[in-house]
Amino acid sequence: MDGEARAAAGLALLRLAAGGFLLPHGLGKLFSALGPGLAGFRAELRGLGLPAGGPLPALLALAQAGSGLFVLIGWQTRPAALFAAAFIATTVVLARDNGWYWMHRGVEYPLFWLLALLALALLGPGAWSLDTQLGAPPA
Repeated sequence: MDGEARAAAGLALLRLAAGGFLLPHGLGKLFSALGPGLAGFRAELRGLGLPAGGPLPALLALAQAGSGLFVLIGWQTRPAALFAAAFIATTVVLARDNGWYWMHRGVEYPLFWLLALLALALLGPGAWSLDTQLGAPPA
């Protein structure tokens, strides 16, 4: 495998991981069969002292699921990764008082995904993406 193929494979794996982890988290916030559902997500937002009224929980869950799907398939990868990174950055801020380790709800895990999403935003979707198939440059 040459360098271009390795880079394409590496970016595809990074997209599959980042989008593949983000998408089910968003879907779980939307559908109680997959996670807490909207009622549970609304309660979680309230427990964090964040606004949870009206359509906000549904919009946030849709944004998380949508950006995860877009990153996963490599469509509008850079803006989707940036949007998802902003979403995850909020999680990092909320977890900062819990220390480093994720087992104590610290910043370790969300910070890892924030950096992975920022790397995708910087590097682009790679050759094995819907963006590239539709004519966008791979990097």
